[in-house]
Amino acid sequence: MIFISQLSRAIGALTGLALGDAFGAPFEGGPAPKHIIPEPGYFGVNPVILGQFTDDTKQTLAISKSLLKCGHFNEIDALKALIEEYERDPRFYGPTSGRVFSLIKSGCAPLEAAQVLWKEDGRGRTNGSVMRGVPLGIWYPPRDVRMQSLAASRITHFHPVACEASSVFNTTISYLVRGMDIARAVDSAIETCENAEVCNRIIDLKKYPLNPSMDALDTLHASLSIALCTDSFVDAVKEAVMLGGDTDTIAALCGALKGAEYGRESLPEEWILKTEGIDEVISIGRALWIKRKK
Repeated sequence: MIFISQLSRAIGALTGLALGDAFGAPFEGGPAPKHIIPEPGYFGVNPVILGQFTDDTKQTLAISKSLLKCGHFNEIDALKALIEEYERDPRFYGPTSGRVFSLIKSGCAPLEAAQVLWKEDGRGRTNGSVMRGVPLGIWYPPRDVRMQSLAASRITHFHPVACEASSVFNTTISYLVRGMDIARAVDSAIETCENAEVCNRIIDLKKYPLNPSMDALDTLHASLSIALCTDSFVDAVKEAVMLGGDTDTIAALCGALKGAEYGRESLPEEWILKTEGIDEVISIGRALWIKRKK
């Protein structure tokens, strides 16, 4: 049995997310590829972004930097960081976050905007809060990560399903980076679930077909299922892309799970060399673990 340090797992989780995001980004929104994609650099429906990660990683880094700055999850500071990142590059952002940011800029109270959107038309069930939560799983131990994850989701995605999906995913990451094997980590995270719809879907992951949509629960289901049935980072990310649909987000989350499971050393160096901005991601992953809440 190979020893994998918890630091390596933390760096692997954040870096794996970015690599999966960049690998899946060219195929986002397209049909399932007809052939296995062997390595980064193959053209998909969005060839202009080869080697670049999307808002999945950029929002994750915004949350990471806020944690490092404040020493804990601070809703206002996190929202500020997310809005600043959005204004730098609004490409690829989903409908929920962009609308929340617009409401805040129009004068809505920052911590009320997402709730207003949810109450008006039930919006906020998309996967934006799930995809950016890995830093919370690194920063907080399992006993604390649930409440922080719910708070972090509610700043943009107030829908109960999105909140619970984010909590389950981040709890899985928290267990993984602290050394638990992936099957036990997923089971332990599922035990914390308090939403009936989410529990029903993930209590038996094989019961339902995978759906690569932007729905938070679909995304959670797909990422956990793929991570559990694959034996490497590369296999998990490739399988996520082969679903088509929201390839960048599902590949990012699969990458985070397998990076946390197998550590930084499991990530292919050739992928790292081909991904813009990855050095910052590695550095922030290291800092999150070193300064985390014990």
